[in-house]
Amino acid sequence: MQRSRGKRRGLGVLFMLTAVLLLLAACGSENSGNGNEAATQAPTASAQPEPTAIAEALPETKKVTDDLGREVEVPVQPSAIVAGEFASELLALGIKPVGSGDNGFKIVYTQAEMEGVERIGDPPNPETVTLLAPDLVIAPTVFLEIYPEQMEQIGKIAPIFYISFEQDPIYDIFAKIAELVGKTEEAKKWIQEYEAEASAARDKLQSSIGDETVTIFRVEKGRLRIYLNRNFGGYMLRSGLQAKAPEAVAAEIEGNIFASAKEISLELLPEYAGDHIFLIVREEGDDKSAFEEIEKSGLWSNLDAVKNGNVHRLETDKYYGSDIVTIRETMKEALGMLAP
Repeated sequence: MQRSRGKRRGLGVLFMLTAVLLLLAACGSENSGNGNEAATQAPTASAQPEPTAIAEALPETKKVTDDLGREVEVPVQPSAIVAGEFASELLALGIKPVGSGDNGFKIVYTQAEMEGVERIGDPPNPETVTLLAPDLVIAPTVFLEIYPEQMEQIGKIAPIFYISFEQDPIYDIFAKIAELVGKTEEAKKWIQEYEAEASAARDKLQSSIGDETVTIFRVEKGRLRIYLNRNFGGYMLRSGLQAKAPEAVAAEIEGNIFASAKEISLELLPEYAGDHIFLIVREEGDDKSAFEEIEKSGLWSNLDAVKNGNVHRLETDKYYGSDIVTIRETMKEALGMLAP
């Protein structure tokens, strides 16, 4: 009887051990299957990055409105800019454009910094722009008026931000470019330095000539022009130094505050001439001959500025630009002429 019970107990233990071994084997088989599945899925998961990783890899952009009222999507930090104009403004912000229109290479004060910049031509050459692979193009609104076909092609290469010349070159144009390329603080610093220089220059000019008037004339063959508040020293003289203008000149500026120039007849010369005259004449060719004829006239010799020795010759190439660097540098030179 006891042997029978002992035998049954042994069989029970054996049965339990067998059940445990079978259970462990089943668990091991299941874990092994999971491991193999994970191994086959791992490469697929690593080959397809998360959507957030893709977003981080793309350049960040922003939407801005240019002077044509167009909403343009541009890079937040552009790395390759083509400047149809405004190369000097970019250089002042510490940015060297990859390409520039012809006028960018005419600015005397920044020619050294333009070394290595590609010339895109005037009109701009879309093929050249394509090779430069820009992520942003900055151009004056006038480009769209005079080069519509070229600008349409360039617009397919990169976003174009158009800027009008008919506004303040420092507080409007320069500030807009700085905001566009993420250099607002650099622009503020430049403007602060400029304002300090301009304020000191105005004080010196006032002490030297007081309310005496100043005019800028340019003589070319068949054309006599006065410059107002933009090109060829106009902004430097009127907004920078704030030199007083003769009434006829002041009226022209009041009619269009950022107008470039007005052509006048020789007979109107006394009406527009100031107590001081800045004169722009090329030293060779037809322009020189044209001025020599004017010098022989009584209208010229009877001007107060001529009689008092207050005619100051300006170098055409130096005063060509209306960019911020030219404005700042010519302001210093002009001050030296008016208040030596």
